[in-house]
Amino acid sequence: MTLLVAHGIWYRSLPLSNTTPDPAPPREGNGNGIMSKNRRSHELTKSGLLAFGMLCLVAVSGCSNSNSNQSNGPSQNSPLASCADDDSCASNPTLQIGQDRPADVLIPFDYTTSTRYPLIISLHGFGATGFLEAAYMGFIERIDKQQYVLVTPDGTENLEGQRFWNATPACCAPSDNLVDDVAYIRSLIVEAAATYSIDVSRISLFGHSNGGFMALRMACEASDLITSVVSLAGSTFADDESCAPAALPVSVLAMHGDLDATIFYDGRENGERSYPSAQDTVRRFAAHAQCDTNNPSLAANLDLVGTVDGDETTVLEYANCPQGVDVELWTLVGGPHIPFPWVDSGLDSIVNWMLDHQRL
Repeated sequence: MTLLVAHGIWYRSLPLSNTTPDPAPPREGNGNGIMSKNRRSHELTKSGLLAFGMLCLVAVSGCSNSNSNQSNGPSQNSPLASCADDDSCASNPTLQIGQDRPADVLIPFDYTTSTRYPLIISLHGFGATGFLEAAYMGFIERIDKQQYVLVTPDGTENLEGQRFWNATPACCAPSDNLVDDVAYIRSLIVEAAATYSIDVSRISLFGHSNGGFMALRMACEASDLITSVVSLAGSTFADDESCAPAALPVSVLAMHGDLDATIFYDGRENGERSYPSAQDTVRRFAAHAQCDTNNPSLAANLDLVGTVDGDETTVLEYANCPQGVDVELWTLVGGPHIPFPWVDSGLDSIVNWMLDHQRL
C-alpha cells in the first residue's frame, strides 16, 4: 500500500490466474491537471509531479556530463530527415506535435539548434498517461542534465476512458479496435525530427506494460527509424512470425520483475491472449538483431528497486551483435509489475542505456 499512497494513484485489484481473459495492466490516474504545453521541462517537473501527488519521487542525483549525449554533426545511416540537416530548426519550437492526436514535448532548458539531441518517446501503461509515465520513470527531471528531447504521447481511450496502445492481441486494445498506433508513433518520430534538432541516429522508445508491448512492436515494424527500445514489464507477439523487423537491427533492453503478477515473467498461454516469457522475448530480438543466441552471459548485477535489498537485478547479455547493438534482459529479482521506489542511480542507468545506443 505504500506504493499506492506515495504515487497518489489508484490501482485496480486484479485476478492473478492464467485464465484471466485480459492481462489487465494497472489502471493509473486519469491525468487531469497536466501543465501548460508551453512550459519548459523544469517547470513541468515542479508542478506536474505535485499535481500527480508523486510525493516520494526520488530527487535528481548527479548525472553524466551532458556533452557526452550531444552530437554536432550530421546523423549517419538513417533514412530520417531532420531540420538540423538544413539548419531549418526553430530556436523556440512548439512543445506539442501530433496534430489530431497531440503529444507534449519537453526539451532542455538550454536547447539550441547548434546541437543534435537524442529523442526519447515514453509510452505509458494501460489507463495511464504519457506525462505520468515519464514522471514515474524520472525522465522529466533528467532532461536538462542528460540533454535529450522527450515526447510523452497518450494512447487512445476505450469506452471506459482508459488509454491503451494497439500493440498485440494480448495487450490491450478492444477486440474491434482499428487504431494504427504503429503509424501514429512513426509520424511522431518524423514530425519530431522535422521540428527539433534531433540526432536521428539515437531514437529510443521506452514502454511500460501495455507501452512495453507497443515499444517492442515498434522494434518489429519501425526499425528503420528506431535505434533502441526499453520495455518494462512488457512482452511481444505470441507467434514470432508476427514480428516482421525492417532491415536494420535494434538494441533491445527488456526489464521484468520475476514476481510480476500482471504480465507474467514466465509468459502466458491463453489462446489469442498469449505472450512469451521475458527470456524468450529477449532471445527472439537477439535473433532478429543477428546476435549469437547460443551463449548469453551474465554481467554484474544492478541495484534498481529500493524495496528489494542489495543488487537485485541480474543482467543477461547476448554476444556478437552487430556493432553498436546490444540485446539484454534485466531481471528484477523480487520485483513487481510497478517497481517503486526506484534507486536514483538505477534510473540514470536506464536513461543512459537509451542515450548510449547510437546507430553506427
